[in-house]
Amino acid sequence: MKITKIDIPVTNNNDGLDHIKMEKIGKIVLIAGKNGSGKTRILNKIFETINSKPTLSNVISFKSQIENEKQGLFSSERSLQLNIDERKITRQQTVLEQLDGNIRSYKSNVEHYTQQIKRLENLINWKQIETDELKDLYLSVRFVPKNLELHDSNTFAKNQIINYATNLNSVGVDNLSYGTFSKIQVIQDRWFNSTHPSSGASKYEKQSAIDDYEKLQNIIEIFLNTKIGRTINDEPTLFGFPLGQSNLSDGQKIILQFCLAIYSQESALKDLILILDEPENHLHPSVIIETIERIEKCVSNGQIWIATHSVPLLAHFDPSLVWYVENNKIQHAGKIPEKVLQSLLGNDDEIAKLQDFIGLPAQYATSRYAFESLFEPSAVQTGSDDPQSFQIRTDLLELSKSDKLRILDYGAGKGRLISNIVDLDESDQEKLIENIEYIAYDKFSFDKEQCENALIKAYGSSQKKYFNDFNILLSFYDKKSFDVIVMCNVLHEIDPKDWISLFQKDGIVSSLLKEDGILLLVEDHQIPVGEKAYQKGFLVLDTPQIKELFKISETQTRFTFTDQKGNGRLKAHQIPKECLIQIDEISRLTAIKSISTLAKTKILEIRNMPQNYVNGKLHGFWTQQFANAQLNLAELSVT
Repeated sequence: MKITKIDIPVTNNNDGLDHIKMEKIGKIVLIAGKNGSGKTRILNKIFETINSKPTLSNVISFKSQIENEKQGLFSSERSLQLNIDERKITRQQTVLEQLDGNIRSYKSNVEHYTQQIKRLENLINWKQIETDELKDLYLSVRFVPKNLELHDSNTFAKNQIINYATNLNSVGVDNLSYGTFSKIQVIQDRWFNSTHPSSGASKYEKQSAIDDYEKLQNIIEIFLNTKIGRTINDEPTLFGFPLGQSNLSDGQKIILQFCLAIYSQESALKDLILILDEPENHLHPSVIIETIERIEKCVSNGQIWIATHSVPLLAHFDPSLVWYVENNKIQHAGKIPEKVLQSLLGNDDEIAKLQDFIGLPAQYATSRYAFESLFEPSAVQTGSDDPQSFQIRTDLLELSKSDKLRILDYGAGKGRLISNIVDLDESDQEKLIENIEYIAYDKFSFDKEQCENALIKAYGSSQKKYFNDFNILLSFYDKKSFDVIVMCNVLHEIDPKDWISLFQKDGIVSSLLKEDGILLLVEDHQIPVGEKAYQKGFLVLDTPQIKELFKISETQTRFTFTDQKGNGRLKAHQIPKECLIQIDEISRLTAIKSISTLAKTKILEIRNMPQNYVNGKLHGFWTQQFANAQLNLAELSVT
């Protein structure tokens, strides 16, 4: 089970917390903040609140109760109307008095049933915490060992050792203090006894004991870089000493408890939400990162919530997973590491010291961008406040004023666009979803399930609305039947070799568009993360290059563009079909040469600017643009 959305209003319980609002929550949630910022209280608030969430059984019961209440309401309304009608024709005073009493009673019943139905519907539609499924138990477990006292199993009777070892199978960390050494003792004894020449264990029992012991040895060797030994007196050892005399450091005690928890509870963790509050205490950053990665593998269908002020831990994960807390308020950090650093370190001077320590920020940003550019892009999921989604929605609303639009989302990914349109519609009286027929296409099926879920949320079904193959799409929809094709952050991922086959007169995109159809091209013109979209990287075309690619002149007035933030970064270009089909090999080369020239100019400009993180990232972006343009020109000029 995973929490997908949180909307907990401010309450009057004196916890000092602001409105907790989180959307599009992933498998790992990192909550960053300095001590006293409120991150632990926010965690506590979330997982106290989830106890109020209606369970699956509750919802089924509430729906049944609503049906009963509706029957009572219908009966009362009917009786009320009959008494009102009878009163209109009755003249006897005693009968009138009786009818008035009946009317008052039935009105009271109607009000009661109405209030009950509303109360039950509110319970069913409880939205403070949304999960990916309704369950009969919303189980969350705190999974960071806090007790540094590990009890020596040599001081226990045999039946106690077995009981303490067995207790470790119960999910959580409460039993680790007594059970850690006991579990090692039991697993080693089973292995030793079953492999002894005089053992009476069956072949299955022997193999099971061997497998269990090897698994435990393996996990302890990974995290503690040692193996379990055994003395002549049948005592397990670590680092050559019996467990109770092993003199483990505080960090080693925590790691060993993690090892035994993962070993004992691995299968039980699969669907759980685990809470790790400041897991970095006593541990080296590399160790806690390895531990969390191991836990993540166990929690295949669950979720991990981590509250931390560890910069190395935060740096290890994708920035999109990070939320930061300051003054009891939580906000999505996203791809703005400066916010997190400022929250953790306090001020620009401290950030500067850290940056000096780890290397010049400009060099770091440039190097990171170059490193990211070795990897394929991944589909992103954003909240309803995503400026690009708002930008697309605004353009589509304008285009749909004259008629309903059939739209193809080319490169739909996880269904980010339709999901955000639905979310924006919920908060705006001017609905777009009613004016569009939305079809999703993506060449790859990696994110099919998420995209189909977004379609189901929007339309109730994904049938005939999601495609990975154009031939199948054309089996249901005619050529020249689409009003708009949307490419959001997609064009830069398409190899320039394929541009002509996409946009020429009989190309895939142009052939789908009506004669007066529009390609709505939306790009971030300074993509914040490098990527290797194809062998020669990526190319981001700005307005001048788009005009050169499609031979657009100022006389072609149907070509327009909007600049969402007014800084030239987030642009939406409306390119009519008659412009698309003007593309040819010469215009393609002209556009790429233009990118190369622009990138060269930008690189030289940035090298004269202050050396900071932002300029370092820009340097990385334009360096990639220049290199990728040259690679494409070398290939396309030859062919």
